[in-house]
Amino acid sequence: MTQTMISTTVTFIVSSILGYCVSVIRNYKKKLQEKEEESKLLKEALMTIFQSNLTNTYYVYENQKQIPDYVYKNWCNAKRIYEKLGGNDYIHVLADKMKNWDFEKTDILRK
Repeated sequence: MTQTMISTTVTFIVSSILGYCVSVIRNYKKKLQEKEEESKLLKEALMTIFQSNLTNTYYVYENQKQIPDYVYKNWCNAKRIYEKLGGNDYIHVLADKMKNWDFEKTDILRK
């Protein structure tokens, strides 16, 4: 009789602990999936912002075919980050066109 009560109690405790562990793992997986989705959306948002900024900067200076060197430096840094995020070849087309532009030297980078 005592043996049966101990066996039943141990089985109950082990089952409860396993059930709790499974619940914790499920919650962890759910939160991890939510964070992954959030991270994916943030990456998409950043890529959209970078692409928009790169495109806008290009079209601001396109007619002049001249860009201040500090603006071009920032543009190249933004392009590099955009590429690391998985950006497409569209920006490469703009970069190729900008290679033939004049770069206006400014004192901002020399200070």
